[in-house]
Amino acid sequence: MRGDRRMNPGVLFALALCTAALGLASPTTGGAAASGRSRIVDRIRGQAIAAAHPPMEAPSVVPAARASHMRDDDVVLGVVVGQESRAYPWWIAKNFHVVNDTVDGVPVAIAFCEQCTGAAAFRRDLDGRVLSIEVAGAYNGTIILRDRQTRTLWAPFSGKALEGPLAGRTLPRLPLSLTRWAEWKTRHPDTGVIWGPVQVRGGHGSWYEPGKWGIVGEMAATLPGWDPRLPENVLVYGLELPGGKRSYPLSEVKSHGVVNDTLAEVPVALLVVGEFEVVAFDRRLGGRRLEFRSAAGGEAVMLDLETQSAWSRQGVAVSGPLRGERLARLEGYVVEWHVWAAYNPDTEIFGGVRPSGHHVAAGVAFPNLFLPSVDGSAPEELRLTGDPTLVALWTTWCAPCRAEMPLLQALLKKHAHRGLSVLGIAIHMPEDDAERDLVRRFLSEARITFPNRLVDERAYDQLESLLRRAGHPGLVLPTVLVIDKERRVRAVFGGGEVGALAEALPRFLRPTADSPQ
Repeated sequence: MRGDRRMNPGVLFALALCTAALGLASPTTGGAAASGRSRIVDRIRGQAIAAAHPPMEAPSVVPAARASHMRDDDVVLGVVVGQESRAYPWWIAKNFHVVNDTVDGVPVAIAFCEQCTGAAAFRRDLDGRVLSIEVAGAYNGTIILRDRQTRTLWAPFSGKALEGPLAGRTLPRLPLSLTRWAEWKTRHPDTGVIWGPVQVRGGHGSWYEPGKWGIVGEMAATLPGWDPRLPENVLVYGLELPGGKRSYPLSEVKSHGVVNDTLAEVPVALLVVGEFEVVAFDRRLGGRRLEFRSAAGGEAVMLDLETQSAWSRQGVAVSGPLRGERLARLEGYVVEWHVWAAYNPDTEIFGGVRPSGHHVAAGVAFPNLFLPSVDGSAPEELRLTGDPTLVALWTTWCAPCRAEMPLLQALLKKHAHRGLSVLGIAIHMPEDDAERDLVRRFLSEARITFPNRLVDERAYDQLESLLRRAGHPGLVLPTVLVIDKERRVRAVFGGGEVGALAEALPRFLRPTADSPQ
């Protein structure tokens, strides 16, 4: 190329964002491949993942009536196999990630990742052989599984074999309920529940609850790209049918009561049962398409509009002209957005992503935040000294964020004389030395000189609330807010919109003698 090789910072950022959005490639062990493929990480925080988290084998089970170790609000993973129901408490499963069990004579594997709220149940007998499943490492922002018999690698929530002798096969799925212990034992009073000592409620993974923000940096490094259409921790129900993939944010499904949709020419019905359990069905019956609305009454969770028959969460008509009929259940699963998007980069989002534009309604003010510095010192008030101040929300493991930070440094150098200042807030888990180290290392290597702080839980909630009030889907990464000297939020550039910041910024700056009038 001849001539000036320099490019507009906004163009550079847009190119980096496109590169970051590239989709999934097949897994590879060892270091990251030169092609940019995802890699399997087998050590987190210096520990071998497989050795540190061996699967739970043939766990001890107690009946609900003697489950003194359980609390009513405990989250459980519930399965029913044949005539037997069983609950796997979140606080126990987080320490193993895989449970190899037998329920009503059927070999079962439970896969679970507390960081991404992902859970699934499978039959582990395949071709007359019973497989023993274990965690192989981290991949695509979550755990990846393998069986000990063939060393095949398996996706943890779809059950697809990704690499190895059984590649292309799929473990048969079993319906799994993610719910509270009180709800589960009400549905299944004779249920068994896995026993565990109360001491394991703390320790590994105790930061997380369903939909909790925060990704361990080393785990996030296994993501093949970054999809900023939704916040990373939004719970979605992911559904894949031949010819189509769609994610259904749980909040969107709840707002509809029952979603009547069509995916890959298949009419589907979905609803959220309780807090974070989704059931989905093919709504065709006897050559007729049914339309549903929600119902609340005893066993019924929805009514069809054609016959007013009432249907249970199992997809069985419990009253009305269609009593006894059964809808075919569809096999999706609930997981946080970053994992579904990593495995399904071409996914659609139900309801779409409403464009927010850069400007926000009058009256949205930036909150007073007290945040710790990246060196671990006590929290101090975040002072906005510029007119305007750019507040960047970012992480080290988000590729568009890494591209954004040098851009902001360049904008500060160019426009400081017009009142611009820049602050960064790293969205890394607080009180974690390893996460602070990641932030410090990046800032040093990227030669970022503007101040940066770490977020904490209270501040995260305040920022999330602010962004929703501003018309955005929540705290997507990256996000840059433009704040004036009165602490008013003048504009929000989130996700892919950050590429437009450089061009839009001058209209928020103080005029100069040579500024256009």
